[in-house]
Amino acid sequence: MNLAWIHLILFSLTALFALLETDPRLRLVAIAVQYVVLFWVVSTLLSLGLALVKLIVGWTAVALLGASLWNVPKVSFPAFSWSQQVFRLLSGGMLIGLSFSFSSAPIPWLPIETLYLRSGIILAGCGLLLNGFSRSPSISILGLLEILSGFELIYAFLVDSVLMTGMLALVTLGLAGVGAYLILFHPLPENQI
Repeated sequence: MNLAWIHLILFSLTALFALLETDPRLRLVAIAVQYVVLFWVVSTLLSLGLALVKLIVGWTAVALLGASLWNVPKVSFPAFSWSQQVFRLLSGGMLIGLSFSFSSAPIPWLPIETLYLRSGIILAGCGLLLNGFSRSPSISILGLLEILSGFELIYAFLVDSVLMTGMLALVTLGLAGVGAYLILFHPLPENQI
């Protein structure tokens, strides 16, 4: 089995898990696993230092959000109804189907392997779905981090710039800082997930 298929499966499973889970702490675990797989992919393309920057920045963002969630009083997160779960699963499945609708022929103006393009689209699309399904600003930050990791996956195949890696790291940490602020000073009510 090709490594790209393993990456695609791991990205798809973690993106769907983050979409279906109600507890933000477990969503953070899924996003942390996505950053590990992103490091695995990017380390084969870019230098090990640039790949480590993506991993460390991603884990720092997850740790910052996790620490702010740790300081919030324990809230029981209501489970989704079965119709919500089915709708989220069907939406994620349709997104995966959409990513597979792209031609497998190499695109001359986009030098990226098709499976990694599909992985990036799945990550960014599930992040968009996560943003659309939630009214909570802290959950929307998790969706934005997922969108950004999908963009970083696609962009790593196009440009190997140190400056762009630094700029993306700055955006990731900025999003995590805004998310930590929103979690600490604007906690999510029990009925808003």
